[in-house]
Amino acid sequence: MNKEAYLNELAQNLKTLPPEELTDIMVEFREHFEFAQLSGRSEAEVISKLGNPRLVAREVLTQSHIEKADKSPTLISVTRAVMATVSLGLFNLIIVMLPFAASLLLIAGIFGFAIFLIISPIWLMIQNPSLMAFFNDIFLMLALVGGGLLILTGAIKFTRIYYNLVIRYLKYNLKVIKKDVTHIEK
Repeated sequence: MNKEAYLNELAQNLKTLPPEELTDIMVEFREHFEFAQLSGRSEAEVISKLGNPRLVAREVLTQSHIEKADKSPTLISVTRAVMATVSLGLFNLIIVMLPFAASLLLIAGIFGFAIFLIISPIWLMIQNPSLMAFFNDIFLMLALVGGGLLILTGAIKFTRIYYNLVIRYLKYNLKVIKKDVTHIEK
């Protein structure tokens, strides 16, 4: 494989990136080849040092997804970043995907419980539709709705913190993977 074939394969695997970002990355890799050649290294040496273009593209895509999730942390962007990180290796399926899925279920359970508490007065009204029962249970209904609103507010704030923690963990995971790859290449 020569430089052009390597760069073409890399560009092909990065085609899902926005055009500006793809152009910046390709310029960066071209410069990497040019500097290496100026320092007397051959294309084959550079290619062997960089590694498989498909794996390099996965790592670049993962980095891109993590940066996007860091800029606007939403469930979709964080999930994309997690899925991109999982695609880097089977080991990440265990140390990234399983804790993420378990924690998402926990957060969904907290949101579900909060919503259940908020709408629970409706269930009480359906079970006992008399006006007397309504006045007897009005403080219970207010407590349930208030508790549900407090839990919902806390869950929303916790979710923002959770997204930031997940992104920090993904960045750490990517850094560890890069160190492992560098360590193996030496």
